[in-house]
Amino acid sequence: MNRRDALAVLIGLSAALSFAFDTSAHGEEDRLAIKGYDPVAYFTEAKPMIGDPQYQYELDGALYRFASTRHLDLFKADPDRYLPQHQNWCTAALSRGYRVVADPNNWVIHEGRLYVFGGPAGPGKFAADPVAMVGNADANYPRVSELPELPRQ
Repeated sequence: MNRRDALAVLIGLSAALSFAFDTSAHGEEDRLAIKGYDPVAYFTEAKPMIGDPQYQYELDGALYRFASTRHLDLFKADPDRYLPQHQNWCTAALSRGYRVVADPNNWVIHEGRLYVFGGPAGPGKFAADPVAMVGNADANYPRVSELPELPRQ
């Protein structure tokens, strides 16, 4: 093999490795639940907390991160108690038939369930009529992939 062929092989391998690492990182990022925030912290600390990758747990294809071993253990013992409703989607937008990725800093716990919203107005809108919002969001959630994104205003 001459130098030019060897260089071409090295460039090809480098590109392939770069692509593999890039897609691996994006694959994990795409599966990351609530942008890596700890779902248990909303209940135990009454605030959002970023989870640590060393305390990570996979459930139904989503990766959940936790701030501590204690939070991870609480989640494993009763995941349904801590799971965000509607996964990574804004409950308010879903209730209106739109798809918006939730911002974990906008949240509310209602009747023991965690709801996350796309913006700071979400919790206030939720408080105005939680029964209707949850009912509409629950009805739209099964077809979330078909819903349009909320138009920017």
